[in-house]
This record gives sequence, structure tokens and C-alpha cells, in this order.
Amino acid sequence: MTRAARALGASQPAISTQLRLLERELEIDLLVRRNNRIHGLTVAGTSIIKSVDLILREAENLRRTALEFTQEGDQQLVVATTHTYARYALGAMVEEFVAQYPRVKLVLRQGIPSMVAEWVATGAADLGISGRPVDQQDPLIFLPCETRTRSLFVPAGHPLLDEGDMTPAKIAAYPLITLDAQTEGGSTVLNAFEASGCTPNVALSVIDADVAKAYVERGLGVAVLLSMAFEPERDQALRVIDVANLFEPTIPEVMLHSGKHVTGAMFDFIGKLAPQWSRPAIEAATRHTATEIDAATSNA
Repeated sequence: MTRAARALGASQPAISTQLRLLERELEIDLLVRRNNRIHGLTVAGTSIIKSVDLILREAENLRRTALEFTQEGDQQLVVATTHTYARYALGAMVEEFVAQYPRVKLVLRQGIPSMVAEWVATGAADLGISGRPVDQQDPLIFLPCETRTRSLFVPAGHPLLDEGDMTPAKIAAYPLITLDAQTEGGSTVLNAFEASGCTPNVALSVIDADVAKAYVERGLGVAVLLSMAFEPERDQALRVIDVANLFEPTIPEVMLHSGKHVTGAMFDFIGKLAPQWSRPAIEAATRHTATEIDAATSNA
């Protein structure tokens, strides 16, 4: 109650009075009170909070919609993504977007896929870009993008460069630098070794491709990473071997909250990343998901 009063610039008694008035209007108790102390929400209060969240989100959508048609103030677009996509996939399109929308403050938040999904689901980010997380967040819309394959990164002069057709067993004969097993990139690689019956010699586990490449350059091992992480001009001490046939590709997806207003800037950002997702296609996907959610709610 103290935090609510501080956030609203009001007194604690005023907040308590407003809550009492709301309970009286709804004819139901929202809070569990004992001895003049609040001990939590009632079952009804817990249920009603879901409706309150929707109301607040729609109020924010109204503000964002109005802002698109006025010249007052700058907009902000928060994009959550992984280090790999921020570093290797978004650079050129971010440059183009910033030039096209000088009044939109673009914020990139980096994390693992589960964090990206959580940020979008809670409203901390407007959209997300990553591989789909293992624990899918509701209510999110997933828009598949271009498939990304994997390559084996080795130091120049490495014996595997002369091995011809690559197999998991050949790779497992050398120390392996992997991405963290909790990430999609790490689990995909480790699962492929397990499926082939090989046990890789994991020398080091890291969180992003740049660190993995740095240790490959130092000769500490080899790494299976997304092919787009190889930059010939910068990675002159590295070589890559195509292993797309050995490891499942990644299909990055744009994540949107089904209840969030999609601004024109968001439509354009997504279109630059994945041209197949035009504004009508995104709107159709949003309507389709909203219909499914309404149906599930009605059945429940």
C-alpha cells in the first residue's frame, strides 16, 4: 500500500478508501483483511487482477496509438534479443531503422531466449527476437524468420580442415567449446551429439558466440555456432566447416504480446528483419491468436 501511494503521489488512507469504494461497487472483497492488516488477495481479487492488467494494457495501447498521430514527444521501441542476433543479424537493419525513425528511441535488451520471452510477456519489451524458448510464454505470438544453419569454427591449420566429410565422431575427438546448455544454441549441439551416440569432450561452456570464437582462436577447442557469426574480415585466424547436415538449424522468431498495440515503427522493424511478415500478415497472425485465446478462455 505504501508503494502504491508513493507511485500515485497520494496518501495511504486515500488508496485504502479507493479500494474500499471499488469493493463496494463490485459487491465483493478483493483483499483478505485481519486485524486491520492486509494479508493478500482473495480468490476474486486474484481473478479480477487479470482484468485490471488487460485494462491497463489497453490504456497504454491508446496512449501509444495516439502518440503515432501526434508530433509531441519521442517514442521508444524496446527490442529484446540474444547477443548473437544483436551482434550479427541486426546491425544493418538497426542502422537503417534509426535513420528512418529519428524520433524513436531504440533500446536493445540482450538475454537468453527464456529471458527474451519473459520480457515480451511482461511488457518489459515491445518485441523479441530469438530462437523459441523451451518454456513457451503465454500469451505470445511467434512469427518465424529466416532459417539459420550452423558451422564448425576451428583455428586456421586445424586437422579437421583436411578430414573431408564431417561426422560427430570426428568433432568429438577434439575439445569442444559449447554455448551454455540452457540456451537453444547449446542444447541443440549437445542433443545432436547425444543422438549420434558420441560423447563430446566439452572443454568450456560460454554464454555467447564472441567468447566462443575468442577461445577457439586461442586453440582451446572447436565450436559449433550459427554460421552468421563468421566474419571473414575480422575472423582471419578462424576457419569454418559447414555442418548444417549434422546439427538442427535455428529458426529465429519475432515474439509479440497478443494484447499489445503494434505501432507503425514496430511493423517496419519486423518487416526489415523478415520481409515475409508484411503488416497485413502480422495483423492476420494477431487476429488468429486472439481468436484462439478467446476460445480457450470461453471453454475454461
